[in-house]
Order: sequence, then structure tokens, then C-alpha cells
Amino acid sequence: MSGNATIVFGLGASGASCVRHLAGRRRLLAFDTRPAPPFLAEARAADPDLAVLAERDWEDALTEAEDVLASPGVALDHPLLDAARAAGLAIRSDVELFLDAAEAPVIGITGTNGKSTVATLVGQLLDAAGWNVGVGGNLGPPALDLLRGDRDAYVLELSSFQLERLPAPRPAAPRLEVAALLNVSADHLDRYPNFAAYAECKRRIHADAKRVVHNGEDARTRPPRGLPAIAFNRDPRWRVADDALIVDGHRLPIGELAPRGRHDHANVVAAAAVAHLAGVDVGARLGVLARFKGLPHRAALVAERCGVAYVDDSKATNVGACAAALAGFGNGARNIVLIAGGDGKGAAFEALAGPVARHVKTLVLLGDAALALGRALGGAVETRYAADMAEAVRLARAAARPGDTVLLAPACASFDMYPNFSARGEHFAKLVAGDAGCLGAAA
Repeated sequence: MSGNATIVFGLGASGASCVRHLAGRRRLLAFDTRPAPPFLAEARAADPDLAVLAERDWEDALTEAEDVLASPGVALDHPLLDAARAAGLAIRSDVELFLDAAEAPVIGITGTNGKSTVATLVGQLLDAAGWNVGVGGNLGPPALDLLRGDRDAYVLELSSFQLERLPAPRPAAPRLEVAALLNVSADHLDRYPNFAAYAECKRRIHADAKRVVHNGEDARTRPPRGLPAIAFNRDPRWRVADDALIVDGHRLPIGELAPRGRHDHANVVAAAAVAHLAGVDVGARLGVLARFKGLPHRAALVAERCGVAYVDDSKATNVGACAAALAGFGNGARNIVLIAGGDGKGAAFEALAGPVARHVKTLVLLGDAALALGRALGGAVETRYAADMAEAVRLARAAARPGDTVLLAPACASFDMYPNFSARGEHFAKLVAGDAGCLGAAA
């Protein structure tokens, strides 16, 4: 093995960022299982000498390389990575390269749900404090594209796929200034052997952190003893109260907030706690919290018509996110018409039975997981099936009455019907906007 090359496995956004980062410093080989990798042109523009491998070239390429940079979308047990390990090659990632190169403090945010929202708001709080901050990772720009010499801090959203391939922690010199684990619920069980393995992967964020924010209502987020920590919703200075958010002891009335739903309010408190541990006086920046409107397709109100609210929570792609949305918008009187279904990712839906029974008056199900959802949940409430989103919106509108909420919180990924959750949410919003009547609401 000559060991003078690096193989970039996966030419998506993160793979292309690896090519940009290493071009001119390493001899690079690239491989992708897709016949038309989405960022191939960008990678070749960064490194005109980039050699793109076919699968038949893999064994020969292993004799020329010393490591493989595996994109997050490539499972660590992929047979080609097994072959690389057997040949003595190290398996590395873009986040590892980033942590090696970053000179400013790094803040890491993870959780099954809410991590994009919290990472974005932490970035806004640091920006309002005058910091030069780069925000990205799993959200937005890949980590390596954030690197600049004048940064005061970095905020990275980290998925389980990124956390599972972090390098061994350095207890004497942790790489993360602050780490946040917001919640852990079942997700990606098509990738992990069981929920315990997925949860343990999420908790890896604690191993390389100086200070931690975690969820006082979710024991699975608790860090090891000895780490300085804020437990939001357990610490009386950092919690969601009935009528206000308590942020470092300051009251922020819920009526002054743009986000709706208790789960989004918890995200605001968590983001404030992270910024506080990073060194920001959040009490002086309550206005930033009040003005934060959340992210598209996360509990976003798209219309209010005939007394019915229509909410796009297309990013609720797992059971935990759907349950949080139901708790956030439910009033205990079965006021929700829930549109759910899609690509179930191997999930079991029985955990939704309780929240559905408490908050949902009508279920509207669609997509590949519709029948599985119906079997798990349909016995408790009226259940209808739709062939597509247009029919789902029509059925939901017919079922809703003044005071109800039509909630798109699918508990599933979108890939059976849409390229991503954004396209699904945009289609829902377009259908709602074009549906001017009241039907059930006027009945």
C-alpha cells in the first residue's frame, strides 16, 4: 500500500466540501454508488485532477490510499468500507477534518428533533452579540465550507450519521466548547439495529464537550456526571412555564413569541442556554428570541381559514417529532386533524397511540406507511386514507371545525412521494392556499 491518496466516498454536499478542502494538498480519488453524483461537477471544478472510480476499481484503489472520507449517507457497515478497513485504511469524515482545522470554539447541537431550529437560533444570538459565527453542518453549508480565519465561533448541527464517525474523544482537551443533546426518540431504525444503538450514537456528543445543555424531561439526554450542564425544563432558570419562557431567570411572555407549540418554545429555551454557556448575555437579547420565527416546515402556520389553523410540520419525519407536534398544538379536546404517512424508515408507530387518542379527532393517512399507521392508530379515532396530498388536504378540510388545527406532521420521511420534506411541505401549503372554501368548518 503506497498510502499517498485519499478516497472520498460520496459526492454529495459533504463529499464535495472534502474535495474543496483537500484539493492541492492530497491526491484525491472519488467514488459514489450513484450513476450521476449530485456534486460531481463542483468536485471536478475544485480538483481538475480528481479521479472518479467505478466499483470495479475499488480493490485497486485501496492499494493507493491511506484513508477513506466517508460521507454521512454511507453506512459505516457498507461492504466497501469493510474492505477498506480490512486493507488497513482509516475511515474518516468531513467533521473530523473540520475539528482538526477549526481554530475558533465549536458548539455542537444534536437531538432527534429540533436541532436545526436550535442551531439556527444559537447562531442568531451569537451574531447579535457581535460574534463572527459560522453555522452549518447537517444544516446548511457543510462544516468544512465554514472554515475562516476570522471566526469567533462555529455552530454545527450534528446528525447521528455524523456523530457515529467522530474521532475518539480527547478528555484532556475536548473539541466542543458546548454540546447540546435536545431529545432522543426512535428514528433511522432502517440504519441502526435497534433504538439503543441509535440513542448511544446521539450521546457520543457528550464525550468531547466542555459544557453541556440537555433536556431535563428526557433522561436519555443526560450527560455523564461531572460535566458542567444546564438541564432545560428542570432548572427553574431555564424552562417553559404556562405563560412565559424563563431564560436565565428572565420572563419572556409566550404571547410575544412568533413560534407556536410547546416543543418550539423548549427549543428557544435550549438555544438560549447554549448561547449562555458560550458566553453570551442572553438576558440582554430577549428581543432576538421573541423575533425568531422558526424554520420553514417546522410547526409553521401557513393559513387560518374559517376558524381553522393549517400548520406545516413536514419536518416531523419521525414518531417523536409527530408526538411533540401533537402535544404542542393539542388542547386536550381532540382539536387536531392529523395528516400523516410517508416512508416509515422501519419505525413502529404504536408510541403515537396515546398522543393521537388525546389530541386527534380525525386521522388522514397517505403514503407507503399509511396501512401500518392505520393498524397502529386507527382504532382510537376516525381514520381516512388518501391517495395523495391533494386528497389528504380535501379530507382534512372536510373534517375540521372552527377552533381545530389541520396539522401536517407525517411521522415519516417523504421519499416515497417527494424528493425531501421541504417539497412535501411546500405542496401542502400550496394546496391549502388554493383551497378557499370552508366545507366542514362551515357545516
